[in-house]
Amino acid sequence: MPFSKKKEASVQLSKSDLKEVEKIKDTLMPDEKVLLVVRQSRIAPRGLTRPGTITTPNTIFATNRRLIIRNPTMLGLRAGIEDFPYKSITSVKLHKGVFSSEIRLRIPGLTETSRLPTLLRWGRRDEGEIATLPKDKAEQLVTIIKEGIADRLPGQAPLTSTAQAASVSPLDEIKKLAELRDAGLISEEEFQEKKKKLLEKI
Repeated sequence: MPFSKKKEASVQLSKSDLKEVEKIKDTLMPDEKVLLVVRQSRIAPRGLTRPGTITTPNTIFATNRRLIIRNPTMLGLRAGIEDFPYKSITSVKLHKGVFSSEIRLRIPGLTETSRLPTLLRWGRRDEGEIATLPKDKAEQLVTIIKEGIADRLPGQAPLTSTAQAASVSPLDEIKKLAELRDAGLISEEEFQEKKKKLLEKI
């Protein structure tokens, strides 16, 4: 189901969410909006404590452009930030547990030698997971990621426009115009006029 304007209007961050957003505001682009803030639990399944999160669990931010994960270290005195544009994510799956849920992502090219290896627990090759998430927030997060992959988030630029602009060069356009001229569909004068404009773009 597309991320509609109705859903966009209903997205409201709590005061504690806004405090978390304040910590990453310098990394946000001017037109980037945080849609959801999710904090990992301090306690992993089966009562095991996750390394590095005893007092400072990771915080996940879903914006209209990417997934941002803030990984506090040294008891919160320092933090590492990793971001994953939705266009780099090829699949996302939700796995529900008894007390919490986890999200499994596939991001081609990402390995265990990631800049912040404690951020995600990586599985085979390009797969990783974000564990110990509150169930309701995990479902919302998966929805946003799926909409981001499909370029359906509010304020998200359509994938096709950028791809088309990159794939068609002025020289390609001139060749097409020459074919139209040779076929008698445009005059020599029209060809020269359009050619001049295209050459100015190079």
